Amino acid sequence: MEAPAMPRLVLEVAETKVELPAGQDLIDSADAANCALQLGKSADNDLIYESPQTSRFHARIEYKNNDFYLVDCSTNGTYVQTEDEAVTRVHRNRIRLWGSGWLSLGQPLSVAEPIHFRQLDRS
Repeated sequence: MEAPAMPRLVLEVAETKVELPAGQDLIDSADAANCALQLGKSADNDLIYESPQTSRFHARIEYKNNDFYLVDCSTNGTYVQTEDEAVTRVHRNRIRLWGSGWLSLGQPLSVAEPIHFRQLDRS
């Protein structure tokens, strides 16, 4: 019997779209426990977000224990709005991402282009 595929998380801002895991089939793979996306304004990130309040390596999104987590590593924090519309400021801490919602790196969610995220369920 084939194991179910792991869920995916899609991030979109402006014309940019990235996915975790990045189009890989990581079923029953040791790599599944270590997949992550890096967000920030440095060119070395998976999702580059240009803003004066955004750190070079602002945050990362990890897949662990069958859930996605945003881990903030920044000076100014990350604002997260989940499906229940609650907004949480995460600063040098982590939060579980579920369903769909919005992220803003370093400033409140009233910015012109927040990052939209959505989880695609296991198939």
